[in-house]
Amino acid sequence: MSVSISRLQGSLPLESEALLSANEDLLEKLDAFRVRYGDLQDSLGGKVFRSLLLTEDEEPVNMADTLNRMEKRGILGSADFWRKLREIRNAFAHDYPEAEEDRANAINLAWKTASDLLDVAEKIHAYCEKQGIQLQELNRADK
Repeated sequence: MSVSISRLQGSLPLESEALLSANEDLLEKLDAFRVRYGDLQDSLGGKVFRSLLLTEDEEPVNMADTLNRMEKRGILGSADFWRKLREIRNAFAHDYPEAEEDRANAINLAWKTASDLLDVAEKIHAYCEKQGIQLQELNRADK
């Protein structure tokens, strides 16, 4: 994700017209960014949060409960913020060629929140270090 952010510096935010006239290099960078953003958001929300709870002997009940628990741990600023990232991910994951303005808006929203997404990953890492949780434990807990 960090590599994609670095590669797109100076290219984003973009207007829908710029998306229409984008060269192949920019389109490939945007596609890599889209995939990495979606994968990171999905992995953190779908696997890492749950694994962290299981490692701490807590059974995740549902996503709302999981997000609230991540908020209590200081990993998320708010559960609503994570829901917003999920909405952005969902909008950003779909590629509708006929809706360039919508695509540009979704890309720009993801761009604005990409560093926030990386911050969540960093907070998870810091939390695990502080609690003495080995990151390998998270991998085993999810299986």
